[in-house]
Amino acid sequence: MNEVIKIIEKFAPYIKKKLEEKSDRPTDRYKLVLRKFSQNFLEKYELFKLKKIIKYSYNNSPFYHKLFKQNSLKPSDIKSFSDMIKIPYTQPEDLQNNPKSFFSVPENKFVNVLTTAGSTGKPKKAYFTKEDNDKIVKSIALGGKLLYGISQKDVIRFTFEVGYGTEIWGTRYYFDKAYGEIIGALMLSTGRLSIKDELAIIKEYNPNIFGDVTSRISYLTNEMKKICDLPSLGIQTIFIGAEPTPNTLRKNIEKAWNANAVIGYGINEVGPLIAGECDNKCGMHLNEINYLLEVVDPENGEHLEDGEVGEFIYTTLDRKGMPLIRYNSHDLGRIISEVCICGLPLKRIEIYGRTDDLVPIGAGDNLFTRKFDDILFSVPEIVDYQIVFDRKDGIDQISIIAESQKINKIIQGEIINKIIKISKIENGINVSKTIAKPIVKLVKPNSLERDSIKIKRVIDNRGLYE
Repeated sequence: MNEVIKIIEKFAPYIKKKLEEKSDRPTDRYKLVLRKFSQNFLEKYELFKLKKIIKYSYNNSPFYHKLFKQNSLKPSDIKSFSDMIKIPYTQPEDLQNNPKSFFSVPENKFVNVLTTAGSTGKPKKAYFTKEDNDKIVKSIALGGKLLYGISQKDVIRFTFEVGYGTEIWGTRYYFDKAYGEIIGALMLSTGRLSIKDELAIIKEYNPNIFGDVTSRISYLTNEMKKICDLPSLGIQTIFIGAEPTPNTLRKNIEKAWNANAVIGYGINEVGPLIAGECDNKCGMHLNEINYLLEVVDPENGEHLEDGEVGEFIYTTLDRKGMPLIRYNSHDLGRIISEVCICGLPLKRIEIYGRTDDLVPIGAGDNLFTRKFDDILFSVPEIVDYQIVFDRKDGIDQISIIAESQKINKIIQGEIINKIIKISKIENGINVSKTIAKPIVKLVKPNSLERDSIKIKRVIDNRGLYE
């Protein structure tokens, strides 16, 4: 095994360099990857990097040194991917309570911090060194070339915010660096503008790529198509994500712009682009070079087989400033192990929601709230919605407030009929008698309260855990 590791260590930089030098022509995009970067090699390389970062974290991170000692573990105990189960999770609360205990370099080496609000209101904090940032930027640039063939010819319009309230996000910074400074595309990045100003920028610079969170793109789509012919603007590719995106909503966006909408996935404290779709849109390709993903049973923590739905646990393989080992994202999804028809030999993932998206309902059933996305956004007139759960006399009450371009009883009835056909809701209404018939209220667009990004889709007033 030592010889294998030496070979991997010797040739990995060469293969990575060759990947970065590949042709941008779509027909050539994956030939070298298939030839040089097989899944077998990738797994060995990933295991090599995993052992290296675990040893590094044990020696340099006070948090992980203490964690290993408390659990009578040594880095040498991790000999395979299956051994990772021996290490307790790192939880989001750990990044809220004492993020500096993760520091593996002197504090003056950090050049930026990213934050996101937690459920307690206390922000999760992740710090990055210049070296960490450079690796993130290079990986995003490589992903842009591999997945989308981004080149100097592209003009890219991004309206991702740099933060909200006291939160600090990194999406705009990293994508500007990756696609602009490394690849050489022309970047048009601002915060969110008025519809009039947004249209003016698009008409002046003629971007062919647009990107923002799904709900913002949906909002722009609905508002801008009232005043212009969207396909005539020339947008060919739209990057969306950062929140659940049902296929019905994606198709509405694609149809309106006559463009290809692809979904990306990242976590502020782990990495801004952990996975992304290729043009085939059959799962997001996972960045296995920089992140190790484990899928575990949320109940017992056991590793699950590819294809089984479980909780996503991440280990950062390249971060030296503040590495994370077995970070529990609380995202739920599965790994698609088969090689994509695009030829890129990276595993693909599908996100189904979060553990906190799974709500108890009726007589002991659990329901993914994303089911409501598929129903609501299959109705063309619906712009966005909010669902409220209440409980009265032991009966669950479901109220849906939906922003709609048209308000009439036909749309209202269509939504109700689709919701009561959800098996667990139908069972609660007709069999266990633990769910009341849902109530649907249609309101005008922009009636629901928003922060700078999106509506809070689910409100649960039942106090189930109090």
